[in-house]
Parts: sequence; structure tokens; C-alpha cells
Amino acid sequence: MNVPLTIGILKDLKPKGYNILKSDNSVDHVIQHFVPTKVNDLWAFMSEFKEESATVVIEQILDVPEEVLEGKLLRVL
Repeated sequence: MNVPLTIGILKDLKPKGYNILKSDNSVDHVIQHFVPTKVNDLWAFMSEFKEESATVVIEQILDVPEEVLEGKLLRVL
């Protein structure tokens, strides 16, 4: 199931230990899907993924305007 990504959801995920929104999409995809992920060594993880991946650090997008998240979906299993 996919749900629209919102700042409220991001703020709910962070205290639960999720620090990455992992994506198999590239940054060029119009509709992007993310899976919340917990990573122990955040910066080691970030140095290993492909730069064209849409994967993001939750902390870095908490202050973006809600409109920036429009069209982004969160996969809920």
C-alpha cells in the first residue's frame, strides 16, 4: 500500500528510529516511492548508495515546504 508522504509522517517516523527514506527510483522519476528504513551508520550507508537514487535522509527534509513532497509516496507494508 502507498500513502502520500507528508511532513507529519516524517515527524512521526523520526522518533521511531527511522532515519532514511530509501528509494529505488532515480531523482528524475516524476512519481517517487520511498520505504522508511533504520540505518545504524547513516553516513556509511549514504556513501554507498548511487547518487542518482532518490534516497534521502529524513532529518534533511523535515523543514521543506509540504508542496515539495507532493507526488511522493511512502510504501507501507
